[in-house]
Amino acid sequence: MPAPLILTLLALAILAPAGLGWALLGPARPWLDEAATALALVGFAALLVEFVLSGRFRAVSGGVGVDRTMRWHQRIGRVLTVALLLHPFLYTLPDGAAFWRPDDVTRVHALGLGRAAIVSGLLAWLLLALLTLTAIWRDALPYRYETWRSMHGLGALLLVGLGLHHALAAGRYAAHPAVAGTLWALSGLAVLTMAWVALVRPLTRRPWRIAMVRPAARKIWEVVLEPVGHAGLAYRAGQFAWLKLDRGPFSRREHPFSIASAPAEAGRLRFLIKEAGDFTRTIGGLPTGARAFVDGPHGNLCLEGHSEPGIAFICGGVGVAPALGMIRHAAARGDLRPMLLLYGNRLADQILAAEELAALDWLTVVHVLGEPPPGWTGEAGRLDAALVARRCAPAAAAGWLFVLCGPAPMLATVRQALRGLGVPAARILMERFFDN
Repeated sequence: MPAPLILTLLALAILAPAGLGWALLGPARPWLDEAATALALVGFAALLVEFVLSGRFRAVSGGVGVDRTMRWHQRIGRVLTVALLLHPFLYTLPDGAAFWRPDDVTRVHALGLGRAAIVSGLLAWLLLALLTLTAIWRDALPYRYETWRSMHGLGALLLVGLGLHHALAAGRYAAHPAVAGTLWALSGLAVLTMAWVALVRPLTRRPWRIAMVRPAARKIWEVVLEPVGHAGLAYRAGQFAWLKLDRGPFSRREHPFSIASAPAEAGRLRFLIKEAGDFTRTIGGLPTGARAFVDGPHGNLCLEGHSEPGIAFICGGVGVAPALGMIRHAAARGDLRPMLLLYGNRLADQILAAEELAALDWLTVVHVLGEPPPGWTGEAGRLDAALVARRCAPAAAAGWLFVLCGPAPMLATVRQALRGLGVPAARILMERFFDN
């Protein structure tokens, strides 16, 4: 699904309850009260849409990339949090039966907050604040990521129930069947999304086995998976997948890794995993033959549809994994266009597949080391704008395609440098690492 269509559908879903309320009942309260109601309806609808954004549906992420949908998820979350936490403080109308008039059927002159609506609204307000704070300071919590993720998901479901009750019990616009129906439909979609992700999707996952775990470089492991009872995964070089290693299909412990193999490798999948956290530090101890499950493929960092005369890869650290997949795929299918790999690492013993890459005569490899050893004659320092300009200017002038993968700060620096060389956005493909 193309990005403009996805954005349009998301905007329509988020604005639908408030838009229907204004169209069917009309804004009749003081402007601060109308603003409070709009913030509540838009914020709650955005909260419900968040479930779809975080569900890793290819119909959504296929057109824009999972990394971008995850950023949308984070940014929409910040906006809806502010809207929902702020809206109760904007109302100016009085509340209570003493202020209700028999002829004021739609509660234009007074708020309709009963005791149950107040309780559900207050609990939802407190729960939203708690979920937001624990998401922002997740790394400081004394819980594993999987534990936090389960608690976050269950808390979000409870928030849906509390928010829906509050909106239907207290909302002036939500009293209209069309608005109420829209809120019910969006809430049902959120709950079904959670059920699909947690219960149905794991049942559809086909099993794999860990065929090999070996050291690939300093604190980097190569993990090879083989399909069990099926032909494997149909994917494009450069994509990635979420892996459950030595766990069952319903385990919450899953992490995203780029596929470093080429689609031609007879069903096997190769991943390069760097020791960087509680889970990845245990990769070397995974038992051969243990079961695994793969959720994928995901991502749009692929060369299909690009016919530029050459390709330049600019990668940092283990971010070279998708580039390796694309280079291996190009070699397997005889795509011998000239290619450049600008590859940054901190230390020399972190370089991956050095001999394999050096053997490809149509690929120029430029290693950049942050802490080079004595006698190093290659590039030293960071993948900064000056280095990119010096090494990539001929490729930029020749109309090459640029493929970027690595940490967000590196991507921002490299992209700005390429734009300074006159490379249009259409010739820059990139995918940043993101927290899972």
